[in-house]
Amino acid sequence: MKLTKKVKGIILALCIISFGLGVFLPKFVTSSTNEEQKKFDKIYQILTTKWYYSDDVKNLDDTLMEQAITGMTSLEKDPHTNYFDLDQAKAFSEELDGSTVGLGFGYYENDEGNLVLTNVYLNSAADQAGLQRGDIITGVDSYACKDGIKQVVKYIQSKANQTILVKFIRDGKDKMIKAKPQSFDATVVCEAYKDYGVITLTSFSSMTGKDFNKAMKRLSSQGIRKVIVDLRNNTGGYLNAAVDVASSLLPKGKVVVQEKDKDGKITKRKTNDAYQQVKMDKIILLQNDKTASASEALIGALKQQLPKKVTTVGTTTYGKGTEQEQVSFKDGTSMKYTVGKWLTPNGSNINEKGFKPDVSVEDEKANEVSYESFKKKDVIAPDTTVTNAEALQVFLAYLGYDVDRTDMYFSPTSSEALKQFQSDNGIVASGSCDYTTWKKLLKKVGMALQDQQRTTNPQYRKAVEMIES
Repeated sequence: MKLTKKVKGIILALCIISFGLGVFLPKFVTSSTNEEQKKFDKIYQILTTKWYYSDDVKNLDDTLMEQAITGMTSLEKDPHTNYFDLDQAKAFSEELDGSTVGLGFGYYENDEGNLVLTNVYLNSAADQAGLQRGDIITGVDSYACKDGIKQVVKYIQSKANQTILVKFIRDGKDKMIKAKPQSFDATVVCEAYKDYGVITLTSFSSMTGKDFNKAMKRLSSQGIRKVIVDLRNNTGGYLNAAVDVASSLLPKGKVVVQEKDKDGKITKRKTNDAYQQVKMDKIILLQNDKTASASEALIGALKQQLPKKVTTVGTTTYGKGTEQEQVSFKDGTSMKYTVGKWLTPNGSNINEKGFKPDVSVEDEKANEVSYESFKKKDVIAPDTTVTNAEALQVFLAYLGYDVDRTDMYFSPTSSEALKQFQSDNGIVASGSCDYTTWKKLLKKVGMALQDQQRTTNPQYRKAVEMIES
């Protein structure tokens, strides 16, 4: 489910192959004889000295320079070359870093205000303490989740390397464990089942290769020889990390990816000798249209180097076959720019093409439908046509309510289904979707999607069916 409008434009989490230091240029005014440079200087001089609103803009000089730099790095030819202001640079670096402090699990809030675990990150405090997907955390020390999840999360993060008591429910029984919140890498989740394992990679950070190797060894130690690697919604990260991950699955010396620079020079990147191959009899890769960059490099390597063992399931990947480097400036801003393309081991270029799956399976429509931001004043009335009516009816249908269509026309029949939803959730049954109804609907759909991602999700179920066959 998309909690923001779906955008198939720039994907920010891209391959970063190295970091470098740049030079901050507070001014860009020179005496260049270049006509374009002269024009730039003239416009800058006019805006700073003659523009009527110049005194109304705080830090005008800096604002003009920031906008000029943004313009220089906003090129139609290359959507993956970008300039990041302070906030954007911080967010981008944190996403690539992948680490944070806490117990180390993903969750959603249920109707009782408790934390329902959707995953447990490898080697995190939660993993070490034995917490599992589906556990319901009700409190930590003297804090009850129902009294406010934000304060519970904040409390956990404030107790780094200190023992806390976690209260939770598993299989209907109240339980307690002790755990020490700590720094963890939020990119690898490992689940072991009877005769196969599932490893989910959320992105490729500097620790992903090492944690993936630990996950593979954990499965192997339990006699597991078949694995599902879930790369859905993984938009990439460090290309080095993708090489490291491939090194746990491929024989030593195999080419993982080829890099082609602007001069046409090709460099072959082979498996990392620091990792030993963990042999598997069968590997299923889950992919979708947001599987991109480093994820696609991994898919290409495994598909071409282990063709008899690897099968892809899902939808066509994003198609990003370029590499970027990042330059960090002294003021905290940064930019990334494209330095080359990466190719598969046999030299294929998937940029703007992606990888088609071996077995095509669409995701739940409720997980794919787009919608616009719903404002507090917005209302979707019956017998009207609005963009968000499509998502409204898709969500109602997913939750089992009897709608008669799933397009942008909100029909009277679907309005009756909405009345039932409103009644079931303690909302005045008006048949029109207001802000309160919309937020409740999003929460219910989000909970259902999370609960069912390991039971009814069509892509996951197909992967399990194939791994068990």
